[in-house]
Amino acid sequence: MFGKYFYNKNIRNIVILFGTVFNDITIKRTLSNGTVQNTLKVPIAYGPAQKYLTRLDQGKLFSADDAQGNADLKEHVSMVLPRMSFEITTMTYDTTRKLQSTKKIREVKLLGPLESIEITNGGSGYTLNPTVEIDAPPTGGTQATAVITVADSENNIVSGLQNGVVTSITLTNVGSGYTSIPNVTIKNNTSEPANSSIFPATVTANVDANTTTLQTVYTPVPYNFEIDLSIMVLNSDDGSQILEQILPYFTPEFQVTMNEMKSLGIKRDIPIILNSMSTEDDYEGDLVHTLSFTVQGYLYGPSSDQGIIREVDVNTGTNFIIDDPVVNVNVVPNPTTADPDDAPINTTTTITDL
Repeated sequence: MFGKYFYNKNIRNIVILFGTVFNDITIKRTLSNGTVQNTLKVPIAYGPAQKYLTRLDQGKLFSADDAQGNADLKEHVSMVLPRMSFEITTMTYDTTRKLQSTKKIREVKLLGPLESIEITNGGSGYTLNPTVEIDAPPTGGTQATAVITVADSENNIVSGLQNGVVTSITLTNVGSGYTSIPNVTIKNNTSEPANSSIFPATVTANVDANTTTLQTVYTPVPYNFEIDLSIMVLNSDDGSQILEQILPYFTPEFQVTMNEMKSLGIKRDIPIILNSMSTEDDYEGDLVHTLSFTVQGYLYGPSSDQGIIREVDVNTGTNFIIDDPVVNVNVVPNPTTADPDDAPINTTTTITDL
């Protein structure tokens, strides 16, 4: 049952999200007259505070030869303060945020070539055929190309147009690998007279609906991530500067928008809740402030692709006990190549007596 590999990077994204919130904190060291001596950016890394404190206390010893060839032991400081670290201490299922487990999240997944380019406004004032620019597909795909024809108000293609309109657009290369509908831009011909008064035409592209699928995933499972943030400093003023740049934002929570599932376009505001703060002074120069947070995140299961339903055929009746259908109802989209994100989607319903 658990043999299907998938990795949505949900836990990794929580770690990145949390670290990003605190990765821009700086402190300033000042002289007694108020002059700023230097400005330090406080580094942050994932890991337990004790790991970094141990490195700070012990450092590294290495052997080096002096000019006389005598071995000499020198101590290198492997870490300096201030710095911050954080780690996930526990992960617990949150029953208060439970969602309907059988519900699915769906997202249209466009794959393949363009089907057509539709003229939404023919514009006016053209004397020459404009050019077409179509956005390129993601890496690995082939860019589509098209040409435009302009004509007069009676749809006659003649030379010397004074007020031409876009009457047709033809795909010369349908392209491949499009995962979303590309933007199509109409640009004036470079030989168009500078004094031309052109009202630009607008068009929209359509991806081949026969290659369209739906990507689906069941609703995510809510988990609380308990994370401890450790602030390690050498003096109380450094610690006060860092704390005052953090604590006012938590009342007691701070919302951060996270792209949970990029492939499905799912974004969510994630609460980061400040639970408590404690301070430890070991009287050896190390002052550690520990802030405990709860990040209310979600874990997603495997996603899958499914084809789009393009026809519904139902036999219905009044007496189902004897299996005696009365009519057949057939529903298909109009056109049959309609995409799920088209609005509105028209349907053709055919009812046949049986």
